[in-house]
Amino acid sequence: MYKKLMFGIMAIAAMTVLNSCSQDDLEKVYDENTSLDSPFIFSEGYQDSIIVAYDLPTPATDWLSMVKDETKVCKLSIPGTHDTMTGMGFYQPVLKFIFNMTAISQVSTLGEQMASGLRFFDIRPVVSTDTIAKKKILRLTHGISELDITFEWTIDQLQSYLKAHPTEFFIVKLQFDNGFEDQKDLYTLLSNVLHMSKYQGLFVENWRPDITVAEMRGKILWLSRFDLRPFNAVFHYPIVYCDWPDEDPDIDEELNPEAQRNCAMYSMEDETVMAKLYKQDYYKTTTEKRMKNKQKTVIDMMHTAREATASDENIWIVNHCSAYTEVSPRGYITNASNLHPLVVDDLQKYEGTVGIIPMDMACHDYVHCIINGGSPYTSDYLYGFHPLSLSVTNLLIKSNKLHFK
Repeated sequence: MYKKLMFGIMAIAAMTVLNSCSQDDLEKVYDENTSLDSPFIFSEGYQDSIIVAYDLPTPATDWLSMVKDETKVCKLSIPGTHDTMTGMGFYQPVLKFIFNMTAISQVSTLGEQMASGLRFFDIRPVVSTDTIAKKKILRLTHGISELDITFEWTIDQLQSYLKAHPTEFFIVKLQFDNGFEDQKDLYTLLSNVLHMSKYQGLFVENWRPDITVAEMRGKILWLSRFDLRPFNAVFHYPIVYCDWPDEDPDIDEELNPEAQRNCAMYSMEDETVMAKLYKQDYYKTTTEKRMKNKQKTVIDMMHTAREATASDENIWIVNHCSAYTEVSPRGYITNASNLHPLVVDDLQKYEGTVGIIPMDMACHDYVHCIINGGSPYTSDYLYGFHPLSLSVTNLLIKSNKLHFK
């Protein structure tokens, strides 16, 4: 309770330091034909601002259809998102406006993300209450900010897309932001959802380090930041445990490339089935030094990834572009606008694949939107930011050309 109260106080404090709105800003609100009664407000990034266009013969909606069946998944470049569902609106009355101002890292829906070619997603279930049905359910969350989206609904959307686009697959990372100590119903609910009959055959059951694209088509591969077995040893987990350390610059500001390259992935069904994992998730760029560290570590990991994917080893790579300069949508988009141009430049200079790259503010090169804080005076106006996220996605897809049919 104390932790949640302190987070709420911090969220309100963060909201009060956002840029104040001039009369011009207020006019822009209504110029955008928005309604401050809505839970969140977005106007789309403009498509004519794309720096690197998607120019492959197969649409991005089905780009994996171009990849040869025998290609190992760990050898691909796979674009993805961090805190995938935060562009879908928050649940709690009143508090949703505070969470809009602190927890949004995406300004696109899951449908938009899937259609633009993103194939890695980050979703975070938490035990909540369905006040209408009066029962416990799993909603998605970012920290203590509950989204107006359930875990089951999310899987339904992924499944529907895969039925319409059977050549594709998704890799989905599960993370449990609120810990395990007060989540006694988590495992029962997680098991209930994952074992629903409608999902039979949807999940990758027998992951291997060298699993191929053909074996993944039409399916979801679940990853987890945490080993769930100590909490419920009898639960059957079609989930791969990713053992990676936290990279919080508040604890250690310096980069640790050796630790980043000494992580591992394990099958929760058979721990002898494991792969080496390279992981970078330096997630706070709150100072100039930290921003430079982030830029350096992302690019360095891309270069290491090219060596790994070109080798005979089955090394998996997760290299996060995502980070924040402050706890707000402006913080996420500022990081993206500073980092993504360097990623675009590197992808244009060098050939080869670079593993999984989760990003913030996906689907747009140019973002022109309003984040609803409940009134014009508490809303955040993200005008004229250039995260180049769609260009990053397009270039990542195109970097797989050596594996195309």
